[in-house]
Amino acid sequence: MSNHSPITPNLSDSGIRYFQAYEESLGLWPVHYKAFYVSTRFGQTHIIASGPEDAPPLVLLHGALFSSTMWYPNITDWSSKYRTYAIDIIGDMNKSIPADLCGTRAGYAEWLLDVFDALEIEKSHMIGLSLGGLHTMNFILRASERVESAAILSPAETFFPFHHDFYQYALSLAEADGVENFLKWMMADRNLLHPIFVEQFHTGVMWQDRSRQPKPKADGFPYVFTDDELRSVKVPILLLLGEHEVIYDPQSALHRASALVPGMEAEIIKQAGHVLSMEQPQYVNERVLDFFSK
Repeated sequence: MSNHSPITPNLSDSGIRYFQAYEESLGLWPVHYKAFYVSTRFGQTHIIASGPEDAPPLVLLHGALFSSTMWYPNITDWSSKYRTYAIDIIGDMNKSIPADLCGTRAGYAEWLLDVFDALEIEKSHMIGLSLGGLHTMNFILRASERVESAAILSPAETFFPFHHDFYQYALSLAEADGVENFLKWMMADRNLLHPIFVEQFHTGVMWQDRSRQPKPKADGFPYVFTDDELRSVKVPILLLLGEHEVIYDPQSALHRASALVPGMEAEIIKQAGHVLSMEQPQYVNERVLDFFSK
């Protein structure tokens, strides 16, 4: 089901600019990689694979608007132990090409099952940040037999609702200085993202493509899982939150998650905010590998 030839979708000028910026961001990827597409019922899914082909699999799911290129500070360590598959989440701004995006939680789990099957992954470790963390928890609840263990980083909602500031900043992204204001709100002065990556984020915000912006649905995302759903988790989970998280109160999220998810390990990381894998990569890289090796 793999398609290793480049797919050229029918892109607008803003889409072409985005694809160019994505390729430039991939120049920050510090290890050998193979980029390719796999077919799913919901469209073509773009994947960046690194690490030894015979190593155990590790699936990476990125944050909204950041795409798989966001893992460049982490991939050297993680792909030294695993065959990593950084998956561009279908329907978000990245190189995946949605064809039939249902936008429901059940549908997103079906999409990821298609990806696992196409990659011939029977069971994998998973890491998801923000939107990717939400997808990871959703997949665990619907296909736990396919997940070895998971690290969920700064998940979007999942355990606790967004602070109203999140919507204010997110809805202002396309305005003048919107990207700058959003990143400053989210990261303050703790970390300067690489200018090439910031340019990719900016072009993603400016890319007008209705097929990639599903309207919120009651049975879609964002979503806070119920007590019963969280109590039913059967997979070992590591939850990492930043002490400077702004999308919700990290202590409240940690408290609810720890109280409900069986056997979960949870930690609040110092000197980190929402994008903790980019803000404190060395610590996060080692913490995750240590958890997976148990």
